[in-house]
Amino acid sequence: MKAAVGLSIFLMAFSLNSRAQEIDYDKRNTHIFCSSHLAVISESFDGKGKEHQALAYLSNMHRNEARKLGATKKHFEDVTDYLKAVRGNNKQKWDRLSSRSKKVCLPNS
Repeated sequence: MKAAVGLSIFLMAFSLNSRAQEIDYDKRNTHIFCSSHLAVISESFDGKGKEHQALAYLSNMHRNEARKLGATKKHFEDVTDYLKAVRGNNKQKWDRLSSRSKKVCLPNS
């Protein structure tokens, strides 16, 4: 009986705590965009040079932050597919997205 009461109080506290920690979707979506965009760009570099390594590191950093905010594999896949389509079909839009990425996703930009 005491265990059931203790579990009930724990679950109630956990439930209240989880509601208090709301997800900042703008921040999550920014990290998803950054991770995906940097990953797409890094694919264009030959080999495993410093540029590729730096972009892969930053992409993973953004990916980890987005996951902490609830991002799923599907989120990254959808954004990556979209970015690849834009890169292949709309140079002006790709350039605008790349400019935005430079300002938002790279440190000290």
